[in-house]
This record gives sequence, structure tokens and C-alpha cells, in this order.
Amino acid sequence: MGKIYNSITELVGHTPIVEFKRLEEKLGLKGRIAGKLEYFNPAGSHKDRMALEIIEAAEKRGDISPEKTTLIEFTSGNTGVAMAAFAAAKGYKFKIGLQNGVSIERKKLLEAYQAEIAEVPNELIAGVFEKGIAAFADVIEYMEKGIDHPFSTRQLDNPDNINAHYKHTGPEIWEDTDGKVDIFVGGVGTGGSTHGVSKFLKEKNPSVKVVITQPDPNDVVHPILEGVEDGGFHGIHQVHNDEGLTPMAPTNFNGDLADEYSFISYAETLRAIHLLAKYEGIFVGASAGASLAVAIKLAQKEENAGKLIVPLLPDNGERYLSEDLQKIRPEVEEKAGF
Repeated sequence: MGKIYNSITELVGHTPIVEFKRLEEKLGLKGRIAGKLEYFNPAGSHKDRMALEIIEAAEKRGDISPEKTTLIEFTSGNTGVAMAAFAAAKGYKFKIGLQNGVSIERKKLLEAYQAEIAEVPNELIAGVFEKGIAAFADVIEYMEKGIDHPFSTRQLDNPDNINAHYKHTGPEIWEDTDGKVDIFVGGVGTGGSTHGVSKFLKEKNPSVKVVITQPDPNDVVHPILEGVEDGGFHGIHQVHNDEGLTPMAPTNFNGDLADEYSFISYAETLRAIHLLAKYEGIFVGASAGASLAVAIKLAQKEENAGKLIVPLLPDNGERYLSEDLQKIRPEVEEKAGF
């Protein structure tokens, strides 16, 4: 029987999980790695889930409508692309403020979806990194000026972000692994995906281990990456240190669900990306590469022999080709521990 969809909104979710068997064999891994490939969402990343959930939940509450509402968000990443795509599909205006370090590809995607890119003063953008997550509110307030019916999608503290992954991503992982997932690996940008997935998985099986990917604080900007302002991690924050949660930990993130925090270097990230492309034919983005690198290091351990490790892989590498993410750098990658 044929199937014609009514909108891209019907295509979100049910992304595949693929076990990387050739990678496991080539690296002699003791554990199993099965990646959740989120770039199969229609706008190309896991942010599609929360963008759609935030918009449709607000519609159900009667907070917004395409006839009068302008959606607003401040972001450096895939949230902007996802919001722009679904705003277009549903007939909303969308105004976006961009952080520093946005890849050329993502800027061009925003242009394609005809999003309005706001001019945000540099002092406001700088304030985000000086004051932490709380300063995002200053940027949103600035962007709302002059708009009759603004609606900030508030990706960092919107419970609908968490709900998208609690209702869908977590259950998909559980069902597709037949409840056999042992370790879940995720990064923290807005905190929604890791919180939502972890909450669901731990409700199903409290022994599921949650490992949080974090950029090595000594390697945030690697000297070999000319022109890459944020070191290439694209939205993964250091949310925990020896003192506890850092100012970059978003409200969405729940540290009580985390069992372990794993620092990863950019050398390890690149190595993971290039190994996955070489042995599995899958080219992922930098944040996905970081979580994959953590999964590889976990799978090397004897204690994880036979265990199923599922890293959430947010997007593919095509959005970072302008930054030469595909380029092999032997002098860098030889520093990786795998």
C-alpha cells in the first residue's frame, strides 16, 4: 500500500540504531557499540525532535499560532536549523540569533529556510560565555523588541525539550535493543536529549549506566584547527568538574541521572569520526564523534565485555565540511588512545 505524507512533521523520529561490527572487529573491542543515527530526521539532527515538540506543545496550550506568532531562539547549532525547517512547514515566522562558531553550512541552511537572522550585539554574545547559561535570557529579551507576538522557544530550560526525548528517543532505544542496552552515552548542549533518554531508560532498568561526554577543558580550542572558533565540539559543554555542575550546565540537564562524566579530546573525536567513516561508511559530526570516542573507550574495557553501548549521534559530518572535519591529521590522531 502506498504512503504519501502530509508534512515533514510526520517524518520525525524512528531513526535507526546500527551496530558498528566492522569497527568493533578492527579495534578489537570487548563491548558492542550501536549508534543511534539521528541525522535520519528530516532536518538532519536530533534537534528536530525537540523543535517539533516545543512548537506543537505550545500550539496545544494555545500559546502560539502561525497567523500572529514569531518564534525566537538564540543558538549556535542544529536547533536553529530544526526550528527554521518546522517553522516553514507550519507557516511561522522565525527569528534566530547566532552564537559564534556557526558553520557556513548551517548559516546557508537557515538562509534556505528563509529564517530571519538577527543582529545581536557582541557584548551580549560575550556575556553568555562570561556569565554562563543564565545570560541567554538577556539575548532573547533583546531579540523580542519590536515584535508584537514573540514566543521564545527557550531550548535550554523548556521541559518540552526533555519530553521529546522521554516520549520518543528513549523508548525507541529501549525497543530497538529489546531492552538490552547496558550503557547510554550522550553529550550536553541544551541537556534535553540526555535528560529525557536517561530518565526513560533508568525507569525501565535502573542499572542502565549513563555516561556524559564532555570536551577536555585543556583541549577546547586545538591549535591545528585554524578558523574553528569553538574547537569543533559544536555545542557540547563541560557541565561537571571537581566542584560539581558548572555555569554552562543548562536547566534541562539533571545531574542525578548521570553515572559518569568522560572528558574527550579533539584528537580522539577526529579519530572516532574517521574510523567510523572508513569502516562503516557513516560520516558523523563533531559532537557525535565525541560521544562515539567515549563509547570506544568504554568498549575497550574488560569490565564492559559483551555489554551493549549506545551513543546518541546527533548529526552527520556534511554540516562541517567547510571546517575540513573529513581531513585526516595523523599528527593529531596519533594522540588518540585507540
